Amino acid sequence: MSPVSPRAVDLVVEVAHPCVAQQHGEEILAHADFMLGSPTALADPDVERRLRAAAERGGHTLYVPRGALWGCEDIQRMDAAGTLAALKVTMTKAPQSFRLEGALRERLAAVAGGAAPAVLYEGPVRPLCALAPNNVNAMAAACVAAPRLGFDGVHARLVADPSVPDWHVVEVEVTGVGEQGRALRVTSARRNPATPGAVTGTATRDAFWSSLLSERPPLCLSPASPVSPPC
Repeated sequence: MSPVSPRAVDLVVEVAHPCVAQQHGEEILAHADFMLGSPTALADPDVERRLRAAAERGGHTLYVPRGALWGCEDIQRMDAAGTLAALKVTMTKAPQSFRLEGALRERLAAVAGGAAPAVLYEGPVRPLCALAPNNVNAMAAACVAAPRLGFDGVHARLVADPSVPDWHVVEVEVTGVGEQGRALRVTSARRNPATPGAVTGTATRDAFWSSLLSERPPLCLSPASPVSPPC
């Protein structure tokens, strides 16, 4: 009886933690396309550089699903056209839904038990990703969708609010290029039902799955260019 040949893999989908891409992404991209469900890994410039290089060497593509990022395609089009001036993503969850590290964990502990919403972080997305790797993947996806702004230019706001124990709220504020006071502005608010204490809302799974099955692929990183157009 002849040995069974290993079955070829076309696509590997990660839905666990950014450490998978950090530790194994290059090996995966040597053999298959890679859908990165934890794009917070890309906030580390060295990881992004290594993954892009591995995709180019292996002839494969690194994908990022849309996930909880509402309006992803519109953000992409504006960024590609050079008409996107600013992008802000505010994420609001109950305190028990956060899995935080370092200073943010201490900040969350300090406000725990309070009844009022508390801003845990406000600033660029890049430093936030290492402190909340499980919670801010929608923000990281926004940085991929708008590479001209990127992880340093997209603005993040993280809010702990005990009044929303079973909801995850993601607000996206888009500002176009224009004269002061007369630029395009679009604001969307996505209220995602969530099991109390859950890191991910219930609708995110379906959004992720639709990215996987879509005839028009999700966000992708071209290994040859810092700008990531729709694939």
